[in-house]
Amino acid sequence: MSLLGDIINELVDSNESLSSPLLKTKVLATRLKNEELLSWVNHEVMGYSDEVELPRYRKYTADIKGTYIIGNTQYNDQPLPLPGFSENIKEVIYNMDFRQSVATIESYVKDNKSGLLTFTFSAEATQQIAFNIRKYGNRYFQLVSANKSISANVATEILSVIRSKLLDFMLKLEEEFGTEIQITDLKSKNKEITKIMSQTIITGDGNILNQGDSSNITASINITKGDINGLREQLEKNKVEVQDIDELVSIIDSDEPDLQNKTFGKKVNAWMNKMFNKALEGTWQIGLDTGAILLAEVIKKYYGM
Repeated sequence: MSLLGDIINELVDSNESLSSPLLKTKVLATRLKNEELLSWVNHEVMGYSDEVELPRYRKYTADIKGTYIIGNTQYNDQPLPLPGFSENIKEVIYNMDFRQSVATIESYVKDNKSGLLTFTFSAEATQQIAFNIRKYGNRYFQLVSANKSISANVATEILSVIRSKLLDFMLKLEEEFGTEIQITDLKSKNKEITKIMSQTIITGDGNILNQGDSSNITASINITKGDINGLREQLEKNKVEVQDIDELVSIIDSDEPDLQNKTFGKKVNAWMNKMFNKALEGTWQIGLDTGAILLAEVIKKYYGM
């Protein structure tokens, strides 16, 4: 049986661990020299670092609870209000990001007895929450501890999404190239494989896999704020077509970036997504991982972020 067939058979059995089919996918990606697939599978096997954009299927919203004292009465594990915090800060507080490896998430499913996944806030974060609650009307409020929690079922859901995405990818490869195709023959199909990956694994996640050397790329970009000529030169040097550069230049100053949170506006994000699609299709002659970092860093420097 082919490697593709082995992986598909293991993915079909939902009672089996994902570790084996993921590791076999790593073997496949390595032999194909497909960096995008290898990047994704490495993150799933080893976990996502804080510097890497997390796929949507690993992002959830948690409940915030705390143990606190008001006057002489203590309240245990009760919902906490968050007055005075901006919506952006609230989003960070409520977010439950699962950056752990697949093996760790599987352990949550196997070992959890309470039905909840709970993470305790640091002492500094707890103090800040208490300060804001006192500041906005309850001066006798004392927060002993605070945590965020979510149903342990989300761990099962994350694993199910990973399994389904990987199975869709393998089935599409099998459909396109046949069940008995050899690795040596697949190597010549890398552009098509990356496109299939974009349609099955990363479609709908709103993130682009990012494994390039961002520090080296950032160091090579020399643009001052508002330097439109410098922006053009950097993009031309990295093989962005003139019409694409002209399109960016026409929208970049009229868009509305969030400078405080270092995020781009809708027009620039749409332009970047178009460029990522070109990288996937091979019409922009640069790797997807490098291209994602490059565009973000060039535009950030132009905005003075």
